[in-house]
Amino acid sequence: MQLILWLDLDFEPAPECCIYRVPKRFREVMDKAYSPQLISIGPFHHGNENLAKMERQKSRYYQKFCERTSNKTLENFLSFIKQNAERIYRCYEELAFEYEYEPSKFVEMILKDAVFIIEFCMRHSEKEAADDFLLKREWFRLDLKRDLMLLENQLPFFVLKDLYSLAFASSDKPSFISVACLFLEIEEKQILSHKKEIKHLTDLVRCSFVRADPQDSNEKISKVYSATMLHEAGVDFEAGVTTLLDVEFEKGKLKLPTFYAEFRAEDATRNVMAFEQCHCPDEAYVCSYIQLLDYLVDTDEDVDLLVEKGIFDNGMGSSSAITNMINSLMVGIARAQLPTCYAKIGKDLNEYYDDSWNHTTATLRHVYFNNLWRGTGTVAAFVVVLLTLTQTVLAIMDRVVPTK
Repeated sequence: MQLILWLDLDFEPAPECCIYRVPKRFREVMDKAYSPQLISIGPFHHGNENLAKMERQKSRYYQKFCERTSNKTLENFLSFIKQNAERIYRCYEELAFEYEYEPSKFVEMILKDAVFIIEFCMRHSEKEAADDFLLKREWFRLDLKRDLMLLENQLPFFVLKDLYSLAFASSDKPSFISVACLFLEIEEKQILSHKKEIKHLTDLVRCSFVRADPQDSNEKISKVYSATMLHEAGVDFEAGVTTLLDVEFEKGKLKLPTFYAEFRAEDATRNVMAFEQCHCPDEAYVCSYIQLLDYLVDTDEDVDLLVEKGIFDNGMGSSSAITNMINSLMVGIARAQLPTCYAKIGKDLNEYYDDSWNHTTATLRHVYFNNLWRGTGTVAAFVVVLLTLTQTVLAIMDRVVPTK
């Protein structure tokens, strides 16, 4: 079996290609965000000596999976991978340019990596943490979860799903989607409503953000006023939606989903954005949302306001860390090609800010009615002034026009 015969002379990526090397322009911003720290999955980082310790764990999990199922199951796995080897190979960008795997080695690598992911997700779903040090060490589990979401560290999703079905189709075990969502802490119903084929675990994370394709706007914007500036003009911020595409601005209130600002979450976001830029730049909805946040966040004061409103959940320790993260996420992104799904909201926000009446009412509200006691005091003072003015006017009228 020859795995590189499909390449044409122009070295164009195959139609099935969905697993990419992260472009250099993204790695130059934060190289470690795209590199596995514990485990290699797939061919791109295979053989990395820094990840060699986990190869022993792959072998251990392979044996445990054999005990869970049977040798016959693993023979069926091997047969499936051999039959689909070329299709699997074509999912990787530029693989044949640098690796000329012998078919047997390529198949063996895919088999061991797939079995590890399936067994690991099942152990997590079955709450076997007490019996497995990979799971009972929380930091280790979180670092593994982070590595399994990296764009360069993927297996095609159809491989994992179909192998899982081969092993457990006749059992009462949950689907692979279920155990994968549980491990990645994703709501399964968000994924089931997604109609497009899932490419890999990085794409699964993206699907949890993007439930459906939004409508693009005909508007074009190059800037949106920052969060503090908008707040000074009377815009209220509220954490009231559940997905990135449900952003709403109506009657002076901007509703945004809560963004968990944490280092591992940053790595996941960067890899999802890199996937969008490589695979579906015209549908880069996560990139578009991050661009909106980038507009809103210019200073630490913007972050403080958004944390207070529940838009950011600060797991990074300082406002400046979030500011730097948000502002650096868009570095290298091809902004001109991004979807315009948030352009109408951006235009409406700018127009709201430019309306001087909104500034006047916001000033009154922030200075004189920012809490119950001050508002009550303001009203009371106004009544006193009004009564005093009325009394003065009546006194003057009484002198000018004496009563008979």
